[in-house]
Amino acid sequence: MGIFSELKFGTDGWRSRIDVDFNDKNVMRVAAGILRYLDQSCPDRRGVFIGYDGRSSSRHFAECCAAVLASGGTECFLPPRPVPTPISAYAAVKHSLKGSIMITASHNPPEYNGIKFIPHYGGPATPDITGAIERLIPSRADLCPMPNLGPVHPLISELDPLPSYMAHLERLIDIRGSSLNVFVDPMHGATAGIFDKILVCFGVRTSVLRGNVDPLFGGGMPDPTPANLSRLQRSVVEAGADLGIALDGDGDRLAIVTDTGDFLMANQILPIVYLHFSDVRSIKGDAARTVATSHMIDSVCASRGFKAIEVPVGFKYIGALLRAGGATVGGEESGGISFAGHIPEKDGMASALMLLEHIHASGKPISALMERLLSDYGQFVSSREDIRMDSLSKDVLQELESRASSRVGGRIRSIGRMDGLKITFDDGAWLLFRKSGTENVVRVYAESRSSQRTASLLRFGRSLL
Repeated sequence: MGIFSELKFGTDGWRSRIDVDFNDKNVMRVAAGILRYLDQSCPDRRGVFIGYDGRSSSRHFAECCAAVLASGGTECFLPPRPVPTPISAYAAVKHSLKGSIMITASHNPPEYNGIKFIPHYGGPATPDITGAIERLIPSRADLCPMPNLGPVHPLISELDPLPSYMAHLERLIDIRGSSLNVFVDPMHGATAGIFDKILVCFGVRTSVLRGNVDPLFGGGMPDPTPANLSRLQRSVVEAGADLGIALDGDGDRLAIVTDTGDFLMANQILPIVYLHFSDVRSIKGDAARTVATSHMIDSVCASRGFKAIEVPVGFKYIGALLRAGGATVGGEESGGISFAGHIPEKDGMASALMLLEHIHASGKPISALMERLLSDYGQFVSSREDIRMDSLSKDVLQELESRASSRVGGRIRSIGRMDGLKITFDDGAWLLFRKSGTENVVRVYAESRSSQRTASLLRFGRSLL
């Protein structure tokens, strides 16, 4: 993608490789598109917060964005150090800004970077907003406002958003008097030196692994999956800690290690948080989940007289429901969760604190809470495979549906086309096919009540491809 190429927002912003096309010129083009959009949509609001993670040149790219916006007459605020995405989102709400820009590639490898635009409400930009921005991005860098890239500009100033975010969490979360002992693994990402500070302020005994910001992420990827968290798992069990918390590169997603060394991902964390809101906080209502997220939350909601609302992949759809009061909690299988009373943006830090509040309120270890969940609702076994193909036809999902109808992996209850192709069987098991928007990959998700059935569904999915 060159200087004259069309720049498109994906599921959560625009991302690309630093050594290919994530460069000053294209970053300034995107910033110019955001500037034009803000001038049209909210001219009366105050400026823009521009956050950045700890990747190589992220601060520089944030300064490029600030230079473009300031040259166009918009006040800009930069933090003194890398910050997580949820803190950037909260800054927009707290300071009544036009919105926030976040320079991050989240959990991607260090050679990637990206730009997220977060509107004034503090959650992901909806498709109508990103579509409007895309249409306003200049076709060439020389059509951008001519920025002053010097160190001083009267419309650019420093703002530390951490104190107000911490004060918000202190009002939101109650774990006073707890004796919790946790390990935190920021994975060398933007939460390093921040989330452990927050936990200590809450009185939580905190040990930190990979607790420095490193642009190379220690040679790994800042993605909180079990394969990347063996040291956290070992440390929690050996120390007899209550919990292990891992956060991705920009702090909006999490994974948990229980006191017995088991991994909990969002598929399991989301039902626990929902039950905490329903049963402990007495905040009743529906939940929201993406098409790729476990249906365990559906069973939990039904037991309380509510439902789980299914939306396409992308937290922007969940955020819209949270903003409108249509859900008390929402989450996606990739690790993003948020809830009523907080920003409508996925937040690994706040979600972890809410889980700690539930542990503290129950007086039981997280392993016991998970055992009770499985006892009450049964086992849900979820899995995913990314299948790379040499080429993908435009109508690949229609072709899959035709093949599935002739080679059934069980009696079909329904076929959904909200986001990809989702086949639900009479026994409640389901199979989802989603085409990647950036590469020749079909993502295949499956869930059932047993590991054998889930493995069988994935084999069936592969056979269709």
